[in-house]
Amino acid sequence: MEWSRIKTIVLIILAITNISLLGFLLQREMRLQSAQDEARQNAVLFLQENGISLAEEELPQEMTLLPQTVDWDRDQEREAASVLLGGPVQEQAWSDEIYRYYNETGSIQFHRDGTFQGEFVEGAFPLEGRTPAACGLEVLATLGVAGEELAVRTGGEENADTVVVCRQLWEQVPVFNHQITLTFRGDCLVAVEGRRLTGEPALDESRTPISVPTALFQFYHGMVTLGDVCSRIDRITPGYVTSAGSGPSALTPVWYIVTDTRSYRLDTLTGALSRADEGGA
Repeated sequence: MEWSRIKTIVLIILAITNISLLGFLLQREMRLQSAQDEARQNAVLFLQENGISLAEEELPQEMTLLPQTVDWDRDQEREAASVLLGGPVQEQAWSDEIYRYYNETGSIQFHRDGTFQGEFVEGAFPLEGRTPAACGLEVLATLGVAGEELAVRTGGEENADTVVVCRQLWEQVPVFNHQITLTFRGDCLVAVEGRRLTGEPALDESRTPISVPTALFQFYHGMVTLGDVCSRIDRITPGYVTSAGSGPSALTPVWYIVTDTRSYRLDTLTGALSRADEGGA
């Protein structure tokens, strides 16, 4: 038999084998997807049977957020303070975990746990035609923080301060316990305080999320444990909460769940449920 003919036969056999393997993988994927869909439907049905309705479109398809850790980046803080305050800054160390930077424009103080406070000379940060919310988000960007506006509050009396409340976004999702307030007096920013996180993240491979159906079961059992009741889940928003100690900050993925009675946070690593305030913190 000629070698070219043998080669053709071998190639045909390999092609048939590859097609068979592809078909097997596709069938397995379809079975897995079908099993996942059935598990989701059963979890939604379980809630309905216990008096809690949930629209399918409000339920995340899968757990896409993974736990991360982020190291404290003091170099970034020093640079951000210099850019924000518009020039060279003096540094003052209150301790190994608290650093203050200042110049004639004002001052800003950073803590290891992510909290910070800044005070500025009136006139240093004028609105210059911008809204307080737009100005506030620009200031946060200077500090290395992507943010979203939550609320704008102004006192009832004349010439009262305007307070803009923002929340940090991390990789386009909210960090629920990182709220930042910016205070405007007249048409100038005079103060900022809150909690922020910057730095290079690393995946925490020691922890993995639970499944979407398990999260729904945990939500119901958490409600029972808390002694709460609801009849409807209106919205589920995936995001993060942070915790900080002596080492890197930990980003834990959570669901912020809004019901017809109140709001909750569900830890999607452990399934633990806790009450949350209406601002998403």
